[in-house]
Amino acid sequence: MNKFGKYICEKRKDRGITLRGMADLLDFSAPYWSDIEKGRRNPPNIEKLEEAAEILKLSQKEKEHMIDLASEDRDEIPLDLPEYIKGSELARTALRKAKQLNEIKGNKDITEKAWEDFIKALEEE
Repeated sequence: MNKFGKYICEKRKDRGITLRGMADLLDFSAPYWSDIEKGRRNPPNIEKLEEAAEILKLSQKEKEHMIDLASEDRDEIPLDLPEYIKGSELARTALRKAKQLNEIKGNKDITEKAWEDFIKALEEE
């Protein structure tokens, strides 16, 4: 079982939803959903992840964690971010600057601190 499969299975069971019930709610066959939970298939796309989060009544933090796990198992950038990054020149510039600084300085701690400060500033808005 992969990280996503384990997480989604635990959340599903916590809500008292059977595997077949979850599959039906997401419009998947039960064997297909079982394969996803067991890590034999990749986690679903962002639309289905959004549906799963709603069905499971996940908090925003739980939903983001679920998306991160799914993305990690799919070996992709977190599935909720590509459209935002594509649509924001400033986001792309900030990410590139951080990447360049890491490469030049060879010290990830510098940019990690800058990101922490940035997140704090956003939370204060």
